Amino acid sequence: MENGSLKYTDNAGPLFFVTNSTADIKLTNVLVNCASGTLVNARSSKWGKGGSNGGDVNIKTIKQLLKGNLMADNNSKISLSLKNNSDLVGAINPDNKAKSISVSIDGTSIWTLTADSHVSTLVANISDTAVANIIGNGHTLFYKTSGNRVLEGKTFALKNGGLLKPE
Repeated sequence: MENGSLKYTDNAGPLFFVTNSTADIKLTNVLVNCASGTLVNARSSKWGKGGSNGGDVNIKTIKQLLKGNLMADNNSKISLSLKNNSDLVGAINPDNKAKSISVSIDGTSIWTLTADSHVSTLVANISDTAVANIIGNGHTLFYKTSGNRVLEGKTFALKNGGLLKPE
């Protein structure tokens, strides 16, 4: 979707629910409003064969503001790319149950954490000691060392308090 607005008013469900399928979502300069606070929920459900019926979600944003959480269960994957002045205000995989979470944030985009989050792989603007484009607000962003060899298992400071650290 490019330009315009996308609104989900039910406060009980996610904006995007993905199960037993792959979803490619591309948002460019869209006004997104989700009353529940959950943007994406990728998980197994009653469709498909149990254990292999999770959801795979690929989200690409350009000039996009997203507010809300991205959730996935142990059969599901999310890949998020924030580009060209995109911002995410929310948590990703706060319950640490996802099969895989990949996040890429270019140098013009920002992720502001609203709770502790967990990622499998992370590409961001990271220097020797700090992360320039992730705002921690006192929360911790945990990363898997196996998917982030470039981070060398180190801990980094996040803006406004908080840490990027290995699990």
